[in-house]
Amino acid sequence: AFTGLLYLGELDLSNNSLRYFQYGVLEDLYFLRKLSLGDNPWICDYNIHYLIYWLKHHPGVSYTGLVCSEPEEFRGWPVENYVKTYNAECPKDKQLSQLSGTDPAAVSPQEFTAEIDEEELPVDLGPRPYRVPKKFEIIRLT
Repeated sequence: AFTGLLYLGELDLSNNSLRYFQYGVLEDLYFLRKLSLGDNPWICDYNIHYLIYWLKHHPGVSYTGLVCSEPEEFRGWPVENYVKTYNAECPKDKQLSQLSGTDPAAVSPQEFTAEIDEEELPVDLGPRPYRVPKKFEIIRLT
């Protein structure tokens, strides 16, 4: 529906029973400055991430009305806050924050190193600079 509307400056999609946007729907709206999204039953699941991603990469667009309706545990939340919860429980981030507040000797990741023989590497890896390094590190988060 928005294909070819390059110079559209304002878009009011309020009261349209929208739940999420399909990936790519907003890509042609290069000059959009105002987006009204209120009174839509936004479902806060992975499908809503495209809209937040698009808005993040179009900081000149002011928008309103982006509030979760479903699931119930997120009802009333701004969609941006819901999307932030996806990264809140990242184990690596969690462990790093623990490390900064405690004795590093008490809490540290287990580290493993391994070596690969170049003979085991496939020949079609490309030019020398693009080859896989001989050593790599695996960090187990506990």
